[in-house]
Amino acid sequence: MSRLVLDDVDEGTPPSLLGLSSALSDTSLVFQLNHHLRWALGRVEDHRCVQAPLRTTHALYRGHLGAQEQALFWNIPEESAWLSGHAPASQDLFSAEDSDAPKRPLVQKPARIHAVLILDPPLSPAEMVILQRQIAQIPGVVGQNILPWSTLRVRDHFLLEPLNTL
Repeated sequence: MSRLVLDDVDEGTPPSLLGLSSALSDTSLVFQLNHHLRWALGRVEDHRCVQAPLRTTHALYRGHLGAQEQALFWNIPEESAWLSGHAPASQDLFSAEDSDAPKRPLVQKPARIHAVLILDPPLSPAEMVILQRQIAQIPGVVGQNILPWSTLRVRDHFLLEPLNTL
């Protein structure tokens, strides 16, 4: 009789995640965060995700302040395409074209999350409350939700390689 052993690699403490609902565009939100929190978020290479049957591309902004790294993941994709072989047939009787892929957010619950703020190392509960109060002062931010790590189905997209700060 053989035994199955799962290799559970400890990748350290997961980052703090804060979902933001905003009336602002991604660039306007980043500007407001940089201005109000004295951060220096800048756009980096877009983040590509596969959410069967779609492949999506999301804007990603990163920065650091001391030992704290911040990232803003724009939850609404800029581009969306069907994975090969998954495009549904067109419903139009006179068109042979495939339908456009929907721009489905990566984090779908809770609803209306426009951006995910990723903070590594994670904040203490007291630090998170202070940050939420500061973000609540930003015009255009209409809601905030702490996203518990254990409930996310797409958590591997929020484990980012450390920034090269040299």
